[in-house]
Amino acid sequence: MKKSLILVAAVAFTFAACKTTQVAKFTSVENLYKLPMGSSYDEITRQLGSAPYNILSTQVDGYTIYTYKYKTVERKVSPKLINERGGETAGTEVYNGKENIVYLMIKGGKLESFVTSDGRNDSQSLVMLNNTLYTISQDKGKFTIVPTEIKSEKNESMNPLMNRKKK
Repeated sequence: MKKSLILVAAVAFTFAACKTTQVAKFTSVENLYKLPMGSSYDEITRQLGSAPYNILSTQVDGYTIYTYKYKTVERKVSPKLINERGGETAGTEVYNGKENIVYLMIKGGKLESFVTSDGRNDSQSLVMLNNTLYTISQDKGKFTIVPTEIKSEKNESMNPLMNRKKK
C-alpha cells in the first residue's frame, strides 16, 4: 500500500513538473519601429521574428491584411525607484502582459501601411495608402479596405476627422 502511494505521488509530481502554458506568438513594438514601408513578406517575417498570427482578408484589388500580436516592454523596478530620478532606466526589462494587435496592409507583395489595434480605436479605422484615405470595415467577419468618400460641400471640411459630431 505504501509503495503504491509513493508511486502515485511520483507520477503526479512528474506530470505536474511538465505543465506548460499556451501563449500566442508575438513580436515586440521595437521590431515594429524598425519595419520599413515597402518591405516584402519575407522581410516582414524576418524583422518581426515569425509568420503572421492570422490572415484577415485577401481582396481582388490586391490587398492582403495580416495580423501580428505584439507586446510592449516595461521595467520591473523596486517601488522605491518609481518616482526617483534615474528610476526610468533601473530594473529589469519585461514584456507587459497585454497582447496588442497590428494590422499589416500589403499590396503587390509590399507593405503599404500598418495600424495597431489602439490606432484603430483612436482613428475610426482610417488608413492612408498611396495618398488616399481608406476605411477598414468589417461585415459578417470579413474585413475590407475601401476608399473613404470626402464630401466637398460648402460647410463640410475635406478632412473627415474634422466632421465628427461632438457629443
